[in-house]
Amino acid sequence: MKTTVLPILLLVLLLVSCSDKKPKKDLPKSEVKPQFEEILTPVEETSELRIHESKYQIPPVDESFSDKSLRIFVIKLKEIVNRKDVPGLISCLDTGIVSSWGGGMYGIQTFLEESKLDVNPEKSPFWRIMKRYLDLGGAWDNNKEIFRFPYAQCDRFFKDMDLDFDWYFTAICVSPQTIVYERPAANSKKTAILSYEVLKFTESIDGFIKIETADKEISGFVKEEQLVFSGEEHPILEKINGQWKITSFAGFD
Repeated sequence: MKTTVLPILLLVLLLVSCSDKKPKKDLPKSEVKPQFEEILTPVEETSELRIHESKYQIPPVDESFSDKSLRIFVIKLKEIVNRKDVPGLISCLDTGIVSSWGGGMYGIQTFLEESKLDVNPEKSPFWRIMKRYLDLGGAWDNNKEIFRFPYAQCDRFFKDMDLDFDWYFTAICVSPQTIVYERPAANSKKTAILSYEVLKFTESIDGFIKIETADKEISGFVKEEQLVFSGEEHPILEKINGQWKITSFAGFD
């Protein structure tokens, strides 16, 4: 009798043990512990940078598509700039193109010399500058008498701002997230985020610009590449004898 009971007892114990090893069901997502979520969270989202809000802003705009003939001209101009095509560019210039208002510098040859397009034109900084302006987009000015690139150079966007501008020391953020640094270095402490703000600046240090917001609430350093300076040279387009031409590539002087 004992020889039959023992094997049966061992079989029962084995079956009970196997029943306890059933695979566990997946927990609902709401019950999963979030210990890994912090690792996956981007650093910028967890930072406590001050997001500055101001009424002195110029959001991006591109009005070049509002006129068919202008749109065609701008598309042609972009292709010329991409090819670094000097003869093509010359065909887009007004014969009296202005290179300096205060200095009284006019004419195509003067423009080519000032833009370093007369010798080794493929190395001229003009192409990079012009491409950036065209990519930023432009806007109408002077009651649609002229068209400016980039949009941040348009006087009409400033006329309702209650500010005492010094155009030689005014800059505009052209980025929705312009980081303000405590010092002129990328590893410096980040203190705030600006978005399309009008700024006052004082100096340039190693690719950084020392700025202050128009309301004087934020100061520090921002990367130069994220700004357009109101006094710098830029293209003005006008319709001359029914054809679009670049009539000026001059700064505020």
